[in-house]
Amino acid sequence: MILYGAHADDSAGFAYPDCSPMFNDAMNQAIFEGSGHQLKVEAPFVNMTKAEVVKMGLELNAPYELTWSCYEGKDVPCGKCGTCIDRAAAFAANGVSDPAIK
Repeated sequence: MILYGAHADDSAGFAYPDCSPMFNDAMNQAIFEGSGHQLKVEAPFVNMTKAEVVKMGLELNAPYELTWSCYEGKDVPCGKCGTCIDRAAAFAANGVSDPAIK
């Protein structure tokens, strides 16, 4: 099984077409057929918002302090790019600060 973390916010407005349910379904079908029905692609968060994903992770005590979503590619998140802003908003929607942003 191949898992990837696409979520509904990334497919909104077709911003990232590879994060849509349609893409996931098409890739799953192609890989399933191409692997002789041995391999599947799953995107468990594809119909969830980033805030919903954060909520689930908080409930599971995910080590969010070890993760970030920054596009800058540095050792720490910049806190200013679109992805950092979206992530901070998802944490704020859950009443907590993003632990990766100090």
